[in-house]
Amino acid sequence: MARKVVPRASSEQTRAKILTVAQKLFAEAGFDAVSMRQVGSEADVPFALVTYHFETKLGLYKAVFRQWGDTLSAQRMDQLDTIALGDDVYSNFLAIAKALVEPMMRLRQMKGGREFVRLIAREVNDPIESERGIVQEYLDPVAHKTIKIMHEAVPQAPMNRLYWAYHFAVGALAVNYTESGRLERISGDLCGYDDPAELTEEVTRFIAAGLTSIVRADATVKAG
Repeated sequence: MARKVVPRASSEQTRAKILTVAQKLFAEAGFDAVSMRQVGSEADVPFALVTYHFETKLGLYKAVFRQWGDTLSAQRMDQLDTIALGDDVYSNFLAIAKALVEPMMRLRQMKGGREFVRLIAREVNDPIESERGIVQEYLDPVAHKTIKIMHEAVPQAPMNRLYWAYHFAVGALAVNYTESGRLERISGDLCGYDDPAELTEEVTRFIAAGLTSIVRADATVKAG
């Protein structure tokens, strides 16, 4: 009879080490460019242990997202639940934008969070992300709830415009979280990512203004 393998503390430490290295590599190069052997080499862990803990590269990739994804989604959902819609459209959309941005910014300031935020940006912009199902599992539920609240805020707005507006808002988030260095370059270091409060404010205001633009053509709505 085969002996049952019981994970020990050292085994859990090895698993955590693999996840830390994998997150760093995936954030830097993306899913396709990273191999399981590379992760094992960088983590100084035998390849057999990498496959023992995660079986496949997709299993490893999903485990990286599982570390943060549930918490991030829950925090966004909770913040969306606290929104009390009023008469001012811009104020409503500002609250919606904060619910999307602020949990991400809190996560970004945690140890390892900055890498994970960059990884989300990569995954959202990957043309074949649907094959992995990660965006559908962790981000789509937030998207559906956000769009539902947007519709409640401006029920006269065509649904297709609401979906476009949300899509462009996510694009603004993803561009900021890649932190490619381009912003610093074109601004001559006038703007950057080192001030979390400034970044949060600028991204939130931009998204709120963009969402508000969907109702500008309707003169009966107070746009703030």
